[in-house]
Amino acid sequence: MKVLLRGVHLDLSDALKSYVDEHLVRHIERFADDEAAEIDISLVDTNGPKGGVDKECRVTVRMPGLSAVHVTESSESLYPAIDATRDRLERSIKRLLDKRRDVHTNGLPQDVAADVPTY
Repeated sequence: MKVLLRGVHLDLSDALKSYVDEHLVRHIERFADDEAAEIDISLVDTNGPKGGVDKECRVTVRMPGLSAVHVTESSESLYPAIDATRDRLERSIKRLLDKRRDVHTNGLPQDVAADVPTY
């Protein structure tokens, strides 16, 4: 899996990079078995030194066979924004994978879908 991490209007410390790897990337990697999968992470400080709810975590996940998933979360600090982004991404990717499974069985119940031949 290819991981692109960038900081916009802020410097990425080693602690922040390791936090993103441990709390975001590792949770999403379990959904992507393919080397062609890509996670694009942007950590943004929109207001600069003014303060306020201005830290954003923007993540786009691209996996072969699925449409891209983009999630943006804002918070006063980057750490809660990263955690909220992870939770929303997990739900979105699970929903996409479930829809893909339903398409292969045409939405049939499990007992009927087991008898459907695959072509």
